[in-house]
Amino acid sequence: MIASKFEFKSPKDVEEAVRLYREFQGEAVYLSGGTDLVPRMKLGLEKPKTVIDLKRIAPLTAVEDQGDRIRIGALARIFDIKQNDIVRDSFPAFEASLDATSCESLQMRGTIGGNLLQNSRCLFYNQSEFWRRSKGFCLKMGGESCNAVPGAKTCFANYCSDNAPALCTLSAEIELSGPDEVRRLNLVGLYTNKADKPFDLQPGEILTAIFVPKKKSIGGYEKLRIRGAVDYPLLGVAFSFVDGTGKLAVGAVGPKPYVVEIKQPSQDAIEEALKAILKQVRPVGNTVLEPDYRKRMISVLAGKLVKKVMEGAK
Repeated sequence: MIASKFEFKSPKDVEEAVRLYREFQGEAVYLSGGTDLVPRMKLGLEKPKTVIDLKRIAPLTAVEDQGDRIRIGALARIFDIKQNDIVRDSFPAFEASLDATSCESLQMRGTIGGNLLQNSRCLFYNQSEFWRRSKGFCLKMGGESCNAVPGAKTCFANYCSDNAPALCTLSAEIELSGPDEVRRLNLVGLYTNKADKPFDLQPGEILTAIFVPKKKSIGGYEKLRIRGAVDYPLLGVAFSFVDGTGKLAVGAVGPKPYVVEIKQPSQDAIEEALKAILKQVRPVGNTVLEPDYRKRMISVLAGKLVKKVMEGAK
């Protein structure tokens, strides 16, 4: 599979990157690590006229201690972040999610911003263009209905970031730089809850940084996948306990991470939190595992994870 022809631009700063995006009237994409974008281009899921490579913008690669928070540049590589002392000492859920992301060779290429902004996935979407045309285009490709749930007018693709659930449990914020402004929002505010267009981004906006409050936490991340490496999560569960309060986040079973707060990690509180999440998730047959099994495993992995974290704290 070969990507369609495109121009390649390599700006020196964010302002130049945004200007280039506007110059090509939106028919451009930003490139960070490329581990999600390049395969999509080869499948014909993206056919940009221009690829704007962000890797020369050095400030986007830095990881900085800012006193009350840590600032992670969006182009910081997954492998480098998991080696950071603050991440290892204070954010165990985040560190575990970084370690579980793909494999080390791809961690050395993939970036945290790329992981957060990876497109949603589906067995009926992440296929060659020939396959998709034969099947008939789905909602996410401009068709009239979902191919995973025939006749449905809602897209059921899964947002499969390993790192997003963990960062949500740590109350992370993100910075977005666009043509008109620089804005900052809580990470959970990034998601539209629509799988065909999962992110609330303005045209030309660039994810430039992630901010994590520098508070000591305990936590972890559990991942359901077929192989022990490389695979995207078929279910991801993150839990962090900070300042006497826990947060549980579940990902890869819908268009966004589902986050609930657990005031006290008692069995009753955990069960209530899981009930709240299970009411929201609607797995369908668009992965290699049965949807009922993936849904049942939410309670299994979450219960196991919270118990392990809290017993370790004792």
